[in-house]
Amino acid sequence: MTTQVTKNKWITVAADSINQYPDGINQIYQEELEGIVIKQVFSLEEMLNVQQQLEMQKLATHEVRYGQTLGQVIIEIGKDRSEYLQNAQRFREGLTTIFKIDFETKLENIFSQMSGGRNIELPKENGQAYSPATIRFAQPKKGGLPAHTGNEFLHDSAYDYLKSIGKVVNGLSYFIVISKPEEGGELVLFYLPPEHMSKQETDPEKIRLAKQHLDSCPQRKIVPETGDMIIFKGGNIMHKVAEISGNKTRITIGGFLALSQDDQKIYYWS
Repeated sequence: MTTQVTKNKWITVAADSINQYPDGINQIYQEELEGIVIKQVFSLEEMLNVQQQLEMQKLATHEVRYGQTLGQVIIEIGKDRSEYLQNAQRFREGLTTIFKIDFETKLENIFSQMSGGRNIELPKENGQAYSPATIRFAQPKKGGLPAHTGNEFLHDSAYDYLKSIGKVVNGLSYFIVISKPEEGGELVLFYLPPEHMSKQETDPEKIRLAKQHLDSCPQRKIVPETGDMIIFKGGNIMHKVAEISGNKTRITIGGFLALSQDDQKIYYWS
């Protein structure tokens, strides 16, 4: 396939052509690009096998308003990250069983082709690595994932270490579609004008008030297919996952990306 570039800075590119954007991650940071859809990072067959593993293993999930998650998210765990770090190690081991390959190596290979020569690393605290991702099961008729920005969670003390090593304000989000729903489940982006929310806003209350204007602002829907990866500036672009219809659960795996404070690395975690 050929690379497609839209007028509002979204790129759709084949997985074997991402080296056309050797500094793509930084380009999103600098807002030269808004987001990238990378087609077929995993094949449909690979994702069907992952779905099968998830069904067979019946791993312990965490109930959330839109369905379940597998793998602990760093948000709202507080200052003591010891339990999170222990869970991260177990989840990393589990991913190899679920994907039948080294998932982290696969991710890092994709990211490194767009890293501008920067090293790709999981953050490590006291020698323990952060989790690379979280698997989300968004079920039909549960409202989807509510509108949010990554920035609104940065006040949480769980982010203290990440803020010391990375440029997490206005950072990036990434996810891969394991199973696409029958209908709905689109990534919806909201373009709030600066009088409602500044691009650097991290105050949760101000962001909450900005959400009152979502119905009247321009929107864009991104509809990835099974096996596709999306990378976008989820830190300061208000976004949600639309309501899911039909009988199939929307399953994705993803997390976050940030440049290091010295601009020499790119960290990824969840």
